[in-house]
Amino acid sequence: MNIFRKRPLSLILCIALGVFFLFTFQNRLLRTVLIILAILPLFISIIPSFTSSRRIFLRSIGLVMIIAIIFSFVYFDLYFSSYNRFDGRVEITGTVTDISLTNSYTTRLTIRTDNIDKSLFSKYNINAYFSKSEAAQMPEGTQIKFEATLHGFSADSKNYNTSIGISAYASDIENLEIIAHSVSGIHSVLSHYKEYLSRYVTILTDSESGALLSALLFGERDYLSSQLRLDFQRIGISHILALSGMHLAILSLGLGKLLSLLGIKKKSRLAITSIFILLYMALTGFSVSVMRAGFMVIIASLLFILSHSRDTVTSLVVAVTIICILDPCAIFSTSLSLSAFATLGIIVLGEYTSKYIKKAENRFEKLMRPIIIGMLASIFAISATLAIATFTFGGISLIGIVSTLIFSVIIEILMYLGCLRLLLGKLLPIGWLISVLTRITTWMAEFLSSGEFIYLSTNYIYISIAVIIYTALFYLFVILPIKKKKRAVLTLVICFVLIISSSAISAVIKDFEEDVVYFSDSKCDELLIRSKNEVCLINSSQYAKNIAYTSLDLLEKANVTYLDKYYLTHYSWSIDDELKTMLSSILVEKIYLPTPRNDDEETILKVIKAAIKDYRTKIILLDSDMLAVVGDYQIELLYSVPYGEGTSMNAYRVMSKNEVITYISSGLLNEKVSAKMYQYIANSNTVILGEHGKKYKKTIYLHSFYDNLDHIIINSANVFLTQTSMQNYIDNECILVSHPENEVVIK
Repeated sequence: MNIFRKRPLSLILCIALGVFFLFTFQNRLLRTVLIILAILPLFISIIPSFTSSRRIFLRSIGLVMIIAIIFSFVYFDLYFSSYNRFDGRVEITGTVTDISLTNSYTTRLTIRTDNIDKSLFSKYNINAYFSKSEAAQMPEGTQIKFEATLHGFSADSKNYNTSIGISAYASDIENLEIIAHSVSGIHSVLSHYKEYLSRYVTILTDSESGALLSALLFGERDYLSSQLRLDFQRIGISHILALSGMHLAILSLGLGKLLSLLGIKKKSRLAITSIFILLYMALTGFSVSVMRAGFMVIIASLLFILSHSRDTVTSLVVAVTIICILDPCAIFSTSLSLSAFATLGIIVLGEYTSKYIKKAENRFEKLMRPIIIGMLASIFAISATLAIATFTFGGISLIGIVSTLIFSVIIEILMYLGCLRLLLGKLLPIGWLISVLTRITTWMAEFLSSGEFIYLSTNYIYISIAVIIYTALFYLFVILPIKKKKRAVLTLVICFVLIISSSAISAVIKDFEEDVVYFSDSKCDELLIRSKNEVCLINSSQYAKNIAYTSLDLLEKANVTYLDKYYLTHYSWSIDDELKTMLSSILVEKIYLPTPRNDDEETILKVIKAAIKDYRTKIILLDSDMLAVVGDYQIELLYSVPYGEGTSMNAYRVMSKNEVITYISSGLLNEKVSAKMYQYIANSNTVILGEHGKKYKKTIYLHSFYDNLDHIIINSANVFLTQTSMQNYIDNECILVSHPENEVVIK
């Protein structure tokens, strides 16, 4: 398509954005290459054979690349890394800007520092963790002072925190002092007004419709059920719930048509629409996707008013550049990347269809043309973001194209009806229609999401390679002057369908596999079972919200996007946090728990049920004599210490006709039940000795030799085989694994 033809500004800004982003990776070789590439155009422009216009173009590229490098270095190397600048204990004075509940006991506060140790240029955004009682005294806007130590984030969370402008987190907080209580600023006023509008739209409709309209119109997703969000994610339309350019475009077009009906001229309509967009961006908190769309429309309007032309490509690139100048951290935002590239894909399709898809000549063509263009729009938008989605989320929806077409129409109608309801209140009796459309939307999302193979894993090496190649081909189509464009588009569509089909075939083949895999990562201790088209995860870890994220990573590596059963071996006050995190990303049909054995466990069970009430998953309680069945396997809980009566040590076994796999917390080999544990080992083919539960300092040596064992996994720092028993196992061709770092395939 060669979208940069006659658009030098767009090309220069794209190069600047790319260099700015790449220079944030603190890799010496990469940075050296970028600096050489920035200086090279300046030297090439000296060549006499170049025309003056080409010299100016080359010098412009070189200069913007150098400016991008300097901007990236100053912001992310010199300014952003506050933890490198302040080593040791510091005194921090700042204002609370955001509050987030991290678990049942702790609250995370985002603090905009006024100064750190009274140093110049020390305004940063940092995270600090307080108890719920302390955080309750510090609402947004509260100015506080405290002493703490600043730290950088781990590799897993660094990019996310950087994308939202958080430079460090504070630990060992002491001497907390509240200097001044909350003062309502413009941000607080807008936030309260948005909350008021969300409540008002709920009053005018019903709770379910109000929650959906609050998300669509104002970006307030807190009122949506977690299950609905998961359903939308699985069918590939989660972007509909995240306030984005699509929502702004719907509202802007609606306003434009209304103003046109009122007889207002085009330039005046554009001016009024631009003012509306600015107000809407402020109301919705200046989210990057809305800002991208808003700046695009405003820039396009200015271009039309000043020169009677519209250049959507230039508008998009300039809009993204403005956002990154105002907020450099947005360059890391997945939301901005998805929004910008998806928009680019749709713009490219628009330029293609305007020239190469003929206008409809009969009724059938009039019916099919919008459907075909809609399908192509979805394919182009997904194609432009396929690599980002694949390597960020590890999955893709099988029906994303079709569901986007269907739901976009319903959502557009719902948004217009919601606006009318807000403006006219009960004067226009359309509440029943909004409720009907909402129920249709949620029912369809639930129905489509319930399929096991709706959301497909893309975590296969051949699919990853295919995605990279396809993405390269797609962007070559975008930037190169291709003559046979129809053939190129057909080739891209076929390749896209092949990638989706390959993911679906891989998921079906994987589902028919029979295997048992043991996962271990830090405090995570899990067993994954596939049998007879069922998938079960057994978790015997120290439950916590951060462990749930590790579990999700392990499931992603195992290409699991759907769990038939999730087996938990013991109770903990952190199970509710873990389950909420797990269920927000993975569809789980059934959760198995031991039947409560004391009042504490009864209370915890009530907390769990309350935490997952929005989800369709079922809780099944197992008595001591009951077995959970997964295909050809039976899971039996052998031992679990009741909550409040000791530690979280546990033992269970997985049995089939030809195999017995036994998991035992290593501490149990020192307990009164040790004789039973050794008996279980004697009756097993595979034994796993985990370290989770109480850490015993006493070293345990396994002297006995069990000739029935063909697989021993030791994941405890305190358990060892004696030299004699180890040699016996080696001679018996038993597989010995000590402290596995990733996964161990048992069968």
